[in-house]
Amino acid sequence: MRGVVHKPDIVSTTGVGVVRTAPDAAVLRLSVEVREPGLAQAYAGASAAARRVVDSIVEHGVARPDLSTGGLSVRSETVWRETSGQQVVAYVASSELTVTVRELGRAPELLDAVVRSAGDSLRLHGLSFEVGDRSGLQAAAQEAAFDDARAAAERLARMAGRTLGPVLRIDAAAFSPPGTPVPLARAALASSVEPMPIEAGETTVSASVSVVWRLSPAPRREHEGNGHSA
Repeated sequence: MRGVVHKPDIVSTTGVGVVRTAPDAAVLRLSVEVREPGLAQAYAGASAAARRVVDSIVEHGVARPDLSTGGLSVRSETVWRETSGQQVVAYVASSELTVTVRELGRAPELLDAVVRSAGDSLRLHGLSFEVGDRSGLQAAAQEAAFDDARAAAERLARMAGRTLGPVLRIDAAAFSPPGTPVPLARAALASSVEPMPIEAGETTVSASVSVVWRLSPAPRREHEGNGHSA
């Protein structure tokens, strides 16, 4: 019949691939915070504490390009008094620092040194683990995801008495970043006599791939195409 468009039979599946590996770097996020009666005192105290932290980190083998300073701020603390209204009682200055530790074995010693250099002005916000070169892991995860999608498509096609034809479309989702943040307790670190042990464990890189295949033509029944009847 003219004007009739026959769409090919297709099957669409989504596969997931996961690759596990040991991280080779740690990222430490910290800050120093100093509270003083005067603004200049708070700023100077925070600057001195930050300088001590940076010097301690560099002394323990971290390259300066692996240090990143940000989030410098000074704020006032106020109280309300019936006789005089709102009054400034103190100033709080803080500075944030992100440190990438590329030798995981030195991370406990480095953390201990940071705590001792800054004392009560130190605030530890978290520790996460990373993989320096993820390109090979991402490729392996993507290949595993495609194999997973193909296995599912072959199973569905077999259930329908068909086989897979050529691939018509592939959609690859964004990679999920490896590394899981590990919260740190400042009091526990500061009170430890020995450096706190750090276990990097295992991190994962995962990928998701959606694939559309054309299905092979359905097998014709014997009576199809026979123009006469008995």
